[in-house]
Amino acid sequence: MKKVFILLLTTTLLSCLNQSSNEEKKNNNITESVQEQKKSKALVFELDLEMSEPEDIKLIAINTFLNNGQYIDIYITQKVNANERTKTILFELPDNISPDNFVGVSLGSNEVKEVKINNIKLSYRDLNYNIESDAVLDYFKTNKFLEYNETSKVFKTKKVNGKHNPILILRKIYIDKIQGIR
Repeated sequence: MKKVFILLLTTTLLSCLNQSSNEEKKNNNITESVQEQKKSKALVFELDLEMSEPEDIKLIAINTFLNNGQYIDIYITQKVNANERTKTILFELPDNISPDNFVGVSLGSNEVKEVKINNIKLSYRDLNYNIESDAVLDYFKTNKFLEYNETSKVFKTKKVNGKHNPILILRKIYIDKIQGIR
């Protein structure tokens, strides 16, 4: 009789343990499927580039509207070490601040150089662009301090009247798309 009781007790305990582990598996599956990716509320630029002369790169957003009725000029500098010729640079504006008029990437004003942009990733909330080197000019325009070689896909900076300030400028149509997401 004791053997039957112990056998019955063991069977009951094992079935309870098995049942609870099955419920945990079901609960884990439900939790995993409900989780949703959080969308970034920050405007993010990621540049993968190669430079003949390493120099600091800046993201510039001029005359950007803030929620309190004021405008601000934003300059974010990414330092490039003297031994770096290839670098992936990440710029991120503060949450919920998006450019209104002008967004540009300054390629450094100290040295004349060649810059090859391998890829630019631009994202803001639902908007995502993955811009390959051959499509950079579809999304950006250049100022007078930059020349673009179609065959090599390389930007060459130049001095004009003794000045040197090469900037890639995001086209207005894409700034308007960013503004339309709010």
